[in-house]
Amino acid sequence: MSFFDDKLSLLLNHRMTWLNARANLMVGNMAHADIKGTVRREMKPFKKVLERHHAMPNKDGTQVKMLKIDSKDIVKTKTEVSRESEALEMSHNALEHDAIINTVKNFHQLVKTILNMSQAG
Repeated sequence: MSFFDDKLSLLLNHRMTWLNARANLMVGNMAHADIKGTVRREMKPFKKVLERHHAMPNKDGTQVKMLKIDSKDIVKTKTEVSRESEALEMSHNALEHDAIINTVKNFHQLVKTILNMSQAG
């Protein structure tokens, strides 16, 4: 097991994959917003996607290393596409994406600090 091959790293990676797929789906929704009667498509909840792909963290450490989202992870709603709603969802998605990136950056900075401290003393 490598240094960054732990359950938390895998879970963050899976969440980023889910968020990216969700962002692509929202872009598609926005592109079809002018077509009357087009219904909104969205990702199934993150936990449901993890369960379907058997990617939930578990005790024995056997997790799916790469989450591959497909059409079975997407649902059509009964709601028509609204540009305003999609824009709001896209900004929420981007904020969560940025929060994960910052978490990973902070973790890497912490590791660097610890390694530098160990070299000094």
